[in-house]
Amino acid sequence: MFKRILVPYDGSEPAGRALDQAVNIAKAHGIIKPEVILLHVIAEFPNYHFIDRPARSIKTGEKIMLSQYLKEVYELMEKNAVDALAKKKDEVKKFSDFEITTKILAGHVSDMIIEFAKKEKVDLIVIGNVGRSGISKIRTLGSVSRSVSERAPCPVMIVH
Repeated sequence: MFKRILVPYDGSEPAGRALDQAVNIAKAHGIIKPEVILLHVIAEFPNYHFIDRPARSIKTGEKIMLSQYLKEVYELMEKNAVDALAKKKDEVKKFSDFEITTKILAGHVSDMIIEFAKKEKVDLIVIGNVGRSGISKIRTLGSVSRSVSERAPCPVMIVH
């Protein structure tokens, strides 16, 4: 039985397919109502303080330092993630009777997924895989799904 199902969700089509699979798994559990957790990880950009230079504010258009600009970018990314997760949660909740929670973290994407899964004692991770074409098909998995599948503390379902 999968009681806690983690879905790393970034709004992409593969993430949407992964969420659909997680919802189907959750619906199939009958009496025991699992929890589906939508996790969005905001990738952090390296910020070297010795390279702090002027940039234009997203909010005001005024000149600000690059570190302040990055802070504005993260705030905007977090707001967009909150809105997207809330919308997706509402969509799923209309057709389900299990618990759906959302979480937003910042950091290295695959590391944060693994860390969250360990800390929250997740039973299953359902993750989307970006399709590849041409020469890049040689690598059959994306870097995040590959890293998660190799290091996860629980089973991982990769949805193509």
